[in-house]
Amino acid sequence: MEGGELSKATLADQPMDCCFHPSANLLAGAVITGRVECFRFEGENTHRVFDLKAHSDSCRAVRFTTDGALLLSASADCSILATDSATGAAASRLEHAHGCGVNTLECIDAAVLASGDDDGVIKLWDVRQREAIGTFETHGDFISDFTYSPDNNSLVASSGDGSISVYDLGTRKLIAQSEDDADDELLSVAVLKNGKKVVCGSQEGVVFIYSWGYFNDCSDRFPGHPNSIDALVKFDEDTIITGSSDGLIRILNILPNKMLGVVGEHDEYPIECLALSGDKKLLASASHDNTIKLWDINYLHDTDDAEDGAEDVPEGAGDDGSDMSDSDDDAKSKAKAEKTRMKGKGKGKGSKGAGAGPNFFQDML
Repeated sequence: MEGGELSKATLADQPMDCCFHPSANLLAGAVITGRVECFRFEGENTHRVFDLKAHSDSCRAVRFTTDGALLLSASADCSILATDSATGAAASRLEHAHGCGVNTLECIDAAVLASGDDDGVIKLWDVRQREAIGTFETHGDFISDFTYSPDNNSLVASSGDGSISVYDLGTRKLIAQSEDDADDELLSVAVLKNGKKVVCGSQEGVVFIYSWGYFNDCSDRFPGHPNSIDALVKFDEDTIITGSSDGLIRILNILPNKMLGVVGEHDEYPIECLALSGDKKLLASASHDNTIKLWDINYLHDTDDAEDGAEDVPEGAGDDGSDMSDSDDDAKSKAKAEKTRMKGKGKGKGSKGAGAGPNFFQDML
């Protein structure tokens, strides 16, 4: 395997999230102090473009809009801020986007934004109309991650209550929810196999695999991570890259399940988030060492090179890397180190229709 660490950005404090601009060489980081930092990268060089005091409490999520014009950030202070990505100037703010801290954002397209909070509430926002078009109270604990499935025009959410939920964006309705697992939090999610499989990283270090349309329970399990899988990104329809609290970044093939290798590490610091560049040649990883590292993963586009670096599948994982029994659970520690952004418990299930909540970014600065 070639590749390796290309460069890194050092932030003022611990990053909680990171993301790439869709077309420019820009990388943004959400900082636990409430700041948003943006960096320009070129080869092995990285320099700060702007540093904004965006929120009064920790900044937990950052996403560029699909056209790259705005950088959106969400915070424990319950607000969502839009920042001009070219100038670093705050453009507009929604002060009370949620009733509690906002954990995660997903820009579906130029018109629709999704946000999820500590209590498990999910909101869809119409950016053009500047209003909430749907509120869902499906989950009983924090929303940990989102992914959009263009094959199914659906939003998939993972939650600390141990379940995933699926929303049809055409009808803006809940269409499925898996059974929750009180003993295991789901922390990250992606859709693979052209919309046919959903994979989730868990607190116990197992990748849960669901078949689309059959969400009651997982169809396969891929153990092997010794610690929680706090982040994962889809590389292609068969491959994911995971970030674990043991500090390692791993490459996994899904169905057949096989650990292909390790991209790199942040020593023993937990991996807080991962992000892929638009051309999928760079991977960003943020950790508690106050850095966002950039990794050259261009070699993954060559299948032979990727397979040359494959590692053995962990013992007990089965012939294809799966483990349909629960025997691996006994070997895992049940102690859970709650992440600083994971707070609060939800208050029931259900959904609210269009028009719920305040107008989107109505409080112009």
